[in-house]
Amino acid sequence: MAPFHIPVGLNMTNPLLLIVALSAVLYIAYRWALPKPIPGIPYDESAKNSLLGNLPEMVSMLRTTGKTRPFFIQHPIRHQSAITQIWLTPFQKPSLILADFRESQDLLLRRTREFDRGSMTTDVFAGVAPNHHIAMSSADPRFKGNKELVRDLMTPNFLHEVSAPQIYDKTMALIDLWTLKAELGGSRPFNARRDIFDAAIDIINAAAFGLEDDQSTVKNQLDFLLSKPDLRPTPEADGSVTFPELPPLPDIAAIEAIGIHQGEQLKAPFPRLAHHFAMLTNRTLAQSIARKDKFLRNEIDKAVVRLRKGESGTRSAMDHILQREMHSADKAGREPVFHSPRIHDELFGYIVGGHDTSSTAIAWMVKHIADYPEAQAKLRSALRAAYPAAHVEGRQPTAVEIWKTQVPYLDAVLEESLRYDGPIPLTVRQAAVDTELLGHKIPKGTAVFVLSDGPDYRLPPIPIPESIRSPSSREKRLCGSWDPSDMHLYKPERWLKTDENGNTVFDAQSGPMLAFSQGPRACFGRRLAYLETRIVLALLVWNFEFHKLSEGLSSQDSYDRITKNPYQCYVSLTKVT
Repeated sequence: MAPFHIPVGLNMTNPLLLIVALSAVLYIAYRWALPKPIPGIPYDESAKNSLLGNLPEMVSMLRTTGKTRPFFIQHPIRHQSAITQIWLTPFQKPSLILADFRESQDLLLRRTREFDRGSMTTDVFAGVAPNHHIAMSSADPRFKGNKELVRDLMTPNFLHEVSAPQIYDKTMALIDLWTLKAELGGSRPFNARRDIFDAAIDIINAAAFGLEDDQSTVKNQLDFLLSKPDLRPTPEADGSVTFPELPPLPDIAAIEAIGIHQGEQLKAPFPRLAHHFAMLTNRTLAQSIARKDKFLRNEIDKAVVRLRKGESGTRSAMDHILQREMHSADKAGREPVFHSPRIHDELFGYIVGGHDTSSTAIAWMVKHIADYPEAQAKLRSALRAAYPAAHVEGRQPTAVEIWKTQVPYLDAVLEESLRYDGPIPLTVRQAAVDTELLGHKIPKGTAVFVLSDGPDYRLPPIPIPESIRSPSSREKRLCGSWDPSDMHLYKPERWLKTDENGNTVFDAQSGPMLAFSQGPRACFGRRLAYLETRIVLALLVWNFEFHKLSEGLSSQDSYDRITKNPYQCYVSLTKVT
């Protein structure tokens, strides 16, 4: 082999030229690694000139506020553009922010072959529930089978016959608890967030597994306080009182710990990596996941025994899923597999998704009805008019009366609360093919953050020339728009209109709304969430007057987990007679 010769001028006797050459190579590599914008779409110049893109700004916001979602709302406003681009991680293509309702609705409803659930969403849930349909793209060969397994859980018949009675019973336990707390505390304010969390987990566990009262956190807390008849909590400096609390049941504590971990994944630049790291370093998380798996296995085994004996019919989502598996196995001539990963993950996803969204929505609704006493009074009057027999007889309206009777103002309050402080202010889609969005060429694989807050929802829309909209967006306009002069206000009346017969009716298409997304990959549990919030809010307002609180106890600030949570959720209650 011929000897290797170092070119003249690049030997160890001439280190200056070697340093220059190395610096040139590093500079070229640095320039190559810098973010590459999609032509024509606004971006931050500082992010384009940094290997870390927009990540430092988001990390700074997370450290100071505990949340990152406001960044996505502020970015389009900063550039006064309905579409902007950002870089969330090094060495990655840009992601887009879409801040226009019409184009968002078009993308979610009609452009599903071009935009699907992407890796940013699936990666967040893949660590804890990789076999739940939320962790799958629509093209995943497992997706269709999983949706088939759970498809009947959101039908009106199942919701009304199975879910509604469970929601009603657990809500009445919350009312009993709050009645006692109002009496013991002399109607002084107390922090209601934990009670709402516990009631929501009781509701979803009952709906999922048919759990009895001995596994109800709210019922156990009620019994605990009833055992202390002489308890009179001492008011704090801000006028609030604090009640002693039982520790959560171990299974419930495990589910809560996993839910908190899941929320942290939403803020992590690399969710899969963050999950694996947490599993290695967080012993409590690993124990919680093991306990969750044992809990699911035990509840399934008990249900299988009961169902094979023909006892009690279908009383929960789990019963229904197991019956579908029995039917499928019988049809295929095989033994049923009750402990498959997909059954376990679909059940757990039903709990976490159904609990967190509803719990947060109810917490914001409770804050709103206290902050706006006129709306609260109108709602109570509307409920009394809608359920006259219950009012005259001095009883609670039944679950059937609540879900069956149309109460336009109740629907308006629910929808306005979701518009004003929706639990999920954005969703993510990914371009499945090379496509176009608002006149810009979008490469396959590009993530799109679709806003459901900010411009078009609570802030004036960002103007867009009609000519750059997609053809389907121009052809189909399914709802109205909000008045820019009052869209920042809480105003349930915006959802009401007068029909041709002069009746006041609720109009779901009054204006932009994406609280639970839209289209085939919208929030799977949105019908359950609406049913739950409807029953809970109706019964709470029927039973209590919520008093307006001081500013120190009614902050509107929030923090991010899976959903947008209020920092404060105090209530001051008087029992309505």
